[in-house]
Amino acid sequence: MHYFNLILYIACSKDIVTKSIKIALVVGIILNLINQGEYLIYLDFANINLFKFGFTFLVPFCVSLYTAISMKMKYHIGEKAILSATLTCKVCNHIHKIKQNEIIPFCSNCKDKTSWKIKDIKESNVNCRN
Repeated sequence: MHYFNLILYIACSKDIVTKSIKIALVVGIILNLINQGEYLIYLDFANINLFKFGFTFLVPFCVSLYTAISMKMKYHIGEKAILSATLTCKVCNHIHKIKQNEIIPFCSNCKDKTSWKIKDIKESNVNCRN
């Protein structure tokens, strides 16, 4: 299975990276003001812990990116498939092949109880996208 390729494909999405950076900036600024606000407000650069300063931006970026990747890796009914894949219904084990950008359907057996899981990703050489 090519889960790493799917993760890389999603993580390289310009939209997802941009949103993660925006979230990291907002949350990072707030957390830095909470943790080191007295030094930042008075521009006391000698006492600002640069490791904490940078890490406070990195953590929300990683959390945001992880959340976006985990949501995009789930093939939700009614959304477009990000890559061609073979899906298996978690309820009845029905297998359905879907192509990239196709709308993800309900399982023909389970209808509104459908929950898909990825069995296989068709693209073996996936590059970053814009």
